[in-house]
Formats: sequence, C-alpha cells, structure tokens
Amino acid sequence: MFELNEVLVPVDFSIASRETFARALAMVDGESPAVMLLHVIDPVLVEAISSVTGEPAAAVVGRLRARAEDEMAAMADCAASVEIVRMVTEGTPFYEIARHADELAVDAVVIAKTGQRDAREGLFFGSTAEKVVRACREPVIVLTHEACSPWSDRARFANGSSNRCVRGRGRPARPPGGSSRRCSA
Repeated sequence: MFELNEVLVPVDFSIASRETFARALAMVDGESPAVMLLHVIDPVLVEAISSVTGEPAAAVVGRLRARAEDEMAAMADCAASVEIVRMVTEGTPFYEIARHADELAVDAVVIAKTGQRDAREGLFFGSTAEKVVRACREPVIVLTHEACSPWSDRARFANGSSNRCVRGRGRPARPPGGSSRRCSA
C-alpha cells in the first residue's frame, strides 16, 4: 500500500485548489502527516498588473505575497491533526512546483486539474497540472473537481445560470448571452 505522509499541494485559491487541499488532508497518514501548501507568484501576472495599474512590480509582488499568506493561514486553520507548512515563492508555476517537490522530497504532489489560469492557458500551452506531471520526478496526483466540471449539476456559469442538459442530449446548455463555462461557488 502506498502511504502518503507528506504531500505538496500547489494552491492558487481557486475553488478547485481549495477542494484539492481538503482532499489532501484526508489522504495524508502516518506518524507525522504534513501538507505543504505552495503558492507561486507568476512574474507574467505581476508584469500585467504592474502595466495596468502603474504600480511598481515590487509593490505588486508584496501585495500578492501578503494576500497569499493570509489565504493560506485561513486554509491552515481548517487542519486539526495535520501539520501545515506554508510557502510563497516567485517564478514559473510548474517549474517552482516541481523544484519544491524535489527539494522537499515529498511523497507526492496533489494538484487540481484546473485552476484560475488553466482555462485560458490550456487553449494554447497546456495546463499547469499537465506541465507538473511532465516535469516532476515525484508521483503527481491530479484531482478533478465536479463543482467546476461543465457536466456537473453543481456547476454554475458566471451569470448564475445552471448548465443542466437540454433535451437529454448529454451536453450542457449554454448560459444566456454567451458560452462561458466559468464556475462559481
């Protein structure tokens, strides 16, 4: 049996990454189970925010780092008997995830199939999860999340409409005024 004592969970604070964290808590076992939360601040995002707001890149990084630390502290409060290690770093997300997994010698990386960037990024380059699977030497567990699946009864479009199938064809209905499949809580 494969025992997971320490796992790395990359988080971008999307619904999927929060659910992945919750599921990772249930996966770890052993004498001293630990979940390493990792948030990566992407320099591409920093540059985009800086160019739009006119704010210096260092100030943007500081703001993003503070928000990430606050979010991870709130997530860690949910873990009772599991040690939570929180890390925030800067760099290319898939590379930093693979590098941290290697340096920390974790038993596995537990990652959400999709996050905030993957809907746009996947159209052209592939998802962060896919890149982590390719780059990582440690086992990678990729979790899907029903709440964000366009075929789930629980998924909701950005405008609040449901995606229930039309005429039993097995395809989700399009939301009024568009074809977005962004889900919300």
